[in-house]
Amino acid sequence: MEISNKIPPLERTAYNRQGPKKIDPASTPSPQGDRVELSEQARQMQAAHEAIQKMDDVDHEKVARIKAQIEAGTYKVDAAKVAEKMLEESLIGDSDH
Repeated sequence: MEISNKIPPLERTAYNRQGPKKIDPASTPSPQGDRVELSEQARQMQAAHEAIQKMDDVDHEKVARIKAQIEAGTYKVDAAKVAEKMLEESLIGDSDH
Protein backbone atom coordinates (compact mmCIF):
# COMPACT_ATOMS: atom_id res chain seq x y z
CA MET A 1 0.00 0.00 0.00
CA GLU A 2 1.30 3.40 -0.96
CA ILE A 3 0.45 6.54 1.01
CA SER A 4 0.55 9.75 -0.91
CA ASN A 5 0.66 13.33 0.34
CA LYS A 6 -1.20 14.49 -2.71
CA ILE A 7 -4.30 16.55 -2.03
CA PRO A 8 -6.98 16.75 -4.71
CA PRO A 9 -7.33 20.15 -6.36
CA LEU A 10 -9.86 22.48 -4.73
CA GLU A 11 -11.90 22.86 -7.88
CA ARG A 12 -12.99 19.26 -7.52
CA THR A 13 -14.63 19.75 -4.12
CA ALA A 14 -18.39 20.06 -3.80
CA TYR A 15 -18.02 23.50 -2.20
CA ASN A 16 -16.28 25.00 -5.19
CA ARG A 17 -18.61 23.43 -7.71
CA GLN A 18 -21.57 25.08 -6.03
CA GLY A 19 -19.74 28.30 -5.31
CA PRO A 20 -19.98 30.34 -2.14
CA LYS A 21 -23.43 31.14 -0.89
CA LYS A 22 -24.36 34.79 -1.30
CA ILE A 23 -26.05 36.49 1.65
CA ASP A 24 -28.34 39.45 1.15
CA PRO A 25 -27.50 42.01 3.89
CA ALA A 26 -31.07 43.35 3.84
CA SER A 27 -32.47 39.92 4.78
CA THR A 28 -30.19 39.30 7.76
CA PRO A 29 -31.21 40.63 11.17
CA SER A 30 -28.99 43.31 12.66
CA PRO A 31 -26.88 42.16 15.60
CA GLN A 32 -28.49 43.02 18.93
CA GLY A 33 -25.52 42.17 21.12
CA ASP A 34 -25.43 39.92 24.13
CA ARG A 35 -27.93 40.28 26.95
CA VAL A 36 -27.69 39.24 30.56
CA GLU A 37 -30.74 38.98 32.74
CA LEU A 38 -30.17 38.60 36.48
CA SER A 39 -32.52 36.78 38.79
CA GLU A 40 -34.08 38.61 41.73
CA GLN A 41 -31.74 36.77 44.11
CA ALA A 42 -28.70 37.82 42.06
CA ARG A 43 -29.88 41.45 42.09
CA GLN A 44 -30.30 41.30 45.87
CA MET A 45 -26.84 39.79 46.29
CA GLN A 46 -25.35 42.47 44.05
CA ALA A 47 -27.07 45.22 46.06
CA ALA A 48 -25.82 43.68 49.31
CA HIS A 49 -22.29 43.45 47.93
CA GLU A 50 -22.37 47.10 46.87
CA ALA A 51 -23.69 48.13 50.32
CA ILE A 52 -20.87 46.21 52.02
CA GLN A 53 -18.30 47.86 49.75
CA LYS A 54 -19.58 51.28 50.81
CA MET A 55 -19.37 50.43 54.52
CA ASP A 56 -16.52 51.75 56.59
CA ASP A 57 -14.02 49.07 57.63
CA VAL A 58 -13.53 50.66 61.06
CA ASP A 59 -16.04 50.67 63.92
CA HIS A 60 -15.32 54.24 65.02
CA GLU A 61 -17.53 53.97 68.11
CA LYS A 62 -15.63 50.92 69.36
CA VAL A 63 -12.27 52.59 68.67
CA ALA A 64 -13.35 55.71 70.59
CA ARG A 65 -14.62 53.58 73.51
CA ILE A 66 -11.38 51.57 73.77
CA LYS A 67 -9.26 54.70 73.35
CA ALA A 68 -11.14 56.37 76.23
CA GLN A 69 -10.65 53.26 78.39
CA ILE A 70 -6.91 53.21 77.64
CA GLU A 71 -6.57 56.90 78.47
CA ALA A 72 -8.54 56.42 81.72
CA GLY A 73 -6.44 53.35 82.61
CA THR A 74 -9.51 51.11 82.79
CA TYR A 75 -8.89 49.02 79.67
CA LYS A 76 -8.21 45.41 80.65
CA VAL A 77 -6.78 42.85 78.25
CA ASP A 78 -8.19 39.33 78.57
CA ALA A 79 -5.01 37.30 78.06
CA ALA A 80 -6.97 34.05 77.60
CA LYS A 81 -9.03 35.55 74.75
CA VAL A 82 -5.92 36.95 73.09
CA ALA A 83 -4.17 33.56 73.32
CA GLU A 84 -7.25 31.77 72.00
CA LYS A 85 -7.48 34.11 68.98
CA MET A 86 -3.75 33.73 68.30
CA LEU A 87 -4.04 29.94 68.29
CA GLU A 88 -7.19 30.03 66.18
CA GLU A 89 -5.60 32.25 63.55
CA SER A 90 -2.41 30.21 63.63
CA LEU A 91 -4.34 27.00 62.96
CA ILE A 92 -6.37 28.63 60.20
CA GLY A 93 -3.18 29.89 58.59
CA ASP A 94 -1.59 26.43 58.72
CA SER A 95 -4.51 24.77 56.92
CA ASP A 96 -3.78 26.87 53.81
CA HIS A 97 -0.43 25.14 53.31
